[in-house]
This record gives sequence, C-alpha cells and structure tokens, in this order.
Amino acid sequence: MTTLLEIALRSAREAGAALKQAYARPHEIKSKGLRDIATEADLEAEAISIGVIRDLCPEARFVSEESNQQLTDYGDLPTWYIDPLDGTTNFARGLPGFCVSVAVAVSGVLQAGAVYDPLTDQLFYGERGGGAFLDGKRLHVSARDTLMESIVLADWPREQAAREQSARFLARLAPKVDAVRSRGSAALGICAVAAGWAEAYYQYILGPWDVAAGLLLVQEAGGLVTDLHGRPFALGQPSWLFSNGAVHQAILDMNPFA
Repeated sequence: MTTLLEIALRSAREAGAALKQAYARPHEIKSKGLRDIATEADLEAEAISIGVIRDLCPEARFVSEESNQQLTDYGDLPTWYIDPLDGTTNFARGLPGFCVSVAVAVSGVLQAGAVYDPLTDQLFYGERGGGAFLDGKRLHVSARDTLMESIVLADWPREQAAREQSARFLARLAPKVDAVRSRGSAALGICAVAAGWAEAYYQYILGPWDVAAGLLLVQEAGGLVTDLHGRPFALGQPSWLFSNGAVHQAILDMNPFA
C-alpha cells in the first residue's frame, strides 16, 4: 500500500517537473484580482498533482488554489491541500523562487506534506510524528534566541489594507533583527524556518494550500506556529507566524495590531 507521504512526494515531484519544463517558455497570464495572477502552468501542475493523488488515493478530497478554495470538513476522508505553483509572480517574471506544495490531513489533522522546488531540486517533506527532512537529511529549527541574531522572512499581502499593516509591522521589526528577506513563495519561506536557515516567517493573509505542508514541517522540526496575535492556529485563519519558538514572543510583541 502506498503511504500518504509517498503519494505527496510523487504528486509534488511530477507537478514540479512540469513547472520546470514550462519555466523558460512564454506564459499565458490571467489576472484573478489585485496583484493576483495565474498562468497556464498553474493549471497544468494542479491537474498533474491531483491526477497522481486520485490514482493512488481514490477517496481523496481536495482544497486547491486554482480549482477549489472552499475549506470543507470532509471528516476522516483524506483531504489534500495543494498549491500547484506557489510563487506564481516569480515564475511568470522568470525570477527563481517557486515550488509545489502538497499536504494531506485526516479528520482535520495534518499527516504528511511535501514542498518541491524544481529549479534547485530540493524536496522538503515530513509526516506526523516522523520528523521533517530535506533530501533525506533531518531538519531542525534554529537555536538562535535573540531578535538581533534573527533572519525574518516576510511576504506581502495582495490586499491593500493588509499590505499597509504588514509595512507598519515591518517598520517596527526591521531595526531589531539581523536581516529581513522576502522570497515571494510562502511555502519556501516556511520551509526555510523548518530548515533553520531563518528564525521566523510571517504573512498577514495566506490560504490553507499555502501553509499546510510547511506548517507540518515546522512542527516536526521543533518550531512554533500561531497567528499574528499569538493564538493557536487553524488552517482557515488569514495571518500566520512560523518561528523557531525561541524568538516567537519577541516578534509578536513587535506587532502593533496584536
């Protein structure tokens, strides 16, 4: 029997291979709203990812960025959270920094997840209680425990009001930390926290397909996840803070809207 993790890995790899092939060619770009686009590759990768999962997990249900964003409680049926191209703006502009994110939950509890960067061929993955890994090497969050030692990753909300909130938060936070980076891909930013490359990642508005795989990886790597008010997370919430745990409260204390 193919495990849920094995299905996630295959789904992410096959969708990622399609993205790598499509990367250098001209793209069909469709606007979905303010600062929100999709390309033909988003749809192609989603179809591949879902097709792999359906073949190996016929009872699967899906919450996916392009075809079904409705967050639904499917009970004990495996629910797959898919972002077939996280970092679409990067991809469309030819800027490296995009990935496929695939995760699965049963009865509301995340069980396995994979994030695949096809340009670097880096595969982050993990399963509940089994740890988080990058290409076979176990991941652990950073041990740095002061803001001045910390690299903080942040991406920018599309919505104007949330973007202005994020800018005010960043204006307070940036002078207190070592560095701030924006990768343009939430899933890759979250994985960087799991890998110990950065101490924290935050965003004011993310969908469950953006965070599901990375959320499991940060937890399995020993990190902490809440919303930006410090409340326990729920997949349907808008705001997120992922950290190594040691600097979590210090970052929350800088949020003027908490």
